[in-house]
Amino acid sequence: MKSNKQVLYGTVAVLDKDIDTLGWLCGYFASEINRSEDNDKSHQPITLLSKLLIKHGMKPFKDFMPYVGCRISILDTEKFEALPDKVKIAVKEAFDIMEHLGKEAQLINDALLAEMMVE
Repeated sequence: MKSNKQVLYGTVAVLDKDIDTLGWLCGYFASEINRSEDNDKSHQPITLLSKLLIKHGMKPFKDFMPYVGCRISILDTEKFEALPDKVKIAVKEAFDIMEHLGKEAQLINDALLAEMMVE
C-alpha cells in the first residue's frame, strides 16, 4: 500500500502542470475498468470536473479524490467553498452532491477503499 501511494503521489507531482493529463488520470481512476476495452472509453464527466477543480487550484488526491463508479469526494470542503460561485454552481448542477460529516464520511471512504482493493 505504501508503494502504491508513493507511485500515485509521484505521478501527480510529475503531472502537476499538465491539467489535461491530470484531469484524464482522475477520470480514469473514477471509471469502472472491467476489461481492456474499457481503457478506451471516454471518462468525460469526471475528467471535465477534475480539470475544472484543478484549474481553480484544487489538488487531486489531496483536495478531492476520484473513486470508482464516476464519483469524486471533496476532501477539503473549505477550499471547495472558496471556489468562484460559477464553478460551485456548475458542479452542483452537473452532479448529485451528498454531504457526509465525520464518522459517516470516514465509513464511506473506508468502504470505497475496500471496494478498490485487489488481493
